[in-house]
Amino acid sequence: MTRIRILLLATVITAVAACGKAPQPEAPTPPAAATESAPPAPIAAPAPAAEAPADAAPDVAVVEESAGTEAAAPADSGALGKDIVLPDAPPAAPAKTDWKFQEGQHFSTLTSAQGTSSAAGKIEVAEVFWYGCSHCYNLEPVLSDWVKKLPPDVSFVRIPVMWNPTNEIHGRIFYTAEALGRLDVINPAMFKAIHVENRPLTDEKAILAFFEENGVTAADFNKTFRSFAVESQLKRAKDLTVKYKVRGVPLLVVDGKYTTDGPQIRSHQDLLAVTEELIQRERPQT
Repeated sequence: MTRIRILLLATVITAVAACGKAPQPEAPTPPAAATESAPPAPIAAPAPAAEAPADAAPDVAVVEESAGTEAAAPADSGALGKDIVLPDAPPAAPAKTDWKFQEGQHFSTLTSAQGTSSAAGKIEVAEVFWYGCSHCYNLEPVLSDWVKKLPPDVSFVRIPVMWNPTNEIHGRIFYTAEALGRLDVINPAMFKAIHVENRPLTDEKAILAFFEENGVTAADFNKTFRSFAVESQLKRAKDLTVKYKVRGVPLLVVDGKYTTDGPQIRSHQDLLAVTEELIQRERPQT
């Protein structure tokens, strides 16, 4: 009986002691695999600073370097935003303005300059002429002497005018003589035949006889007079007669640009003086 009482007392004391603490729930045990593979928790980053505006300018140095140019100076150097100033070009030499002769009075300037047949770097003087023109005949000895004195940078050529069939047959004589290398003989002989001997030389048989008189064989004449080379030159002469606006001969054309057809030209000396000034105008001014 005494033993039973002791057991009951021990049970009561144990129950009272258990009531002094809240029960602790058992923490669930995580799976072993998860515990082995899970990384340590990341360290929280500090709060970011205020974001730059979306339209903020990119780094100038990076942009320019990617384009293959020299990097720009840092922003605090004061170089950005300034205009690039190129060095001044040396001043051009002033154009000569004190010319003696005037356009419209002594010469004309063609609307479109024409190409010349002279070598590159040469200033061309072309005489547009006709063997039957008395003024051309009178100018011939004066012009021939003038041509002999031209400087090395000037070349002289002749172009027969092409207004009508008579001009064309005389132009054919000119280009035939040139093709045969006999122009130095035929040219003065033609002026003499027409203006001194009164031989018009518009018939092909008469022209053949004339060439034979001046050292050209009939065979050479016949294969040249209507050759492709002569026809091509005649075609060019017709074209230039139009493009040079030739209204009278003799006419001197300087470098395919100027024509000596001014009303103030009254003598051979005037004609050549104007031509010499036009040659000078075509030279580079220094």
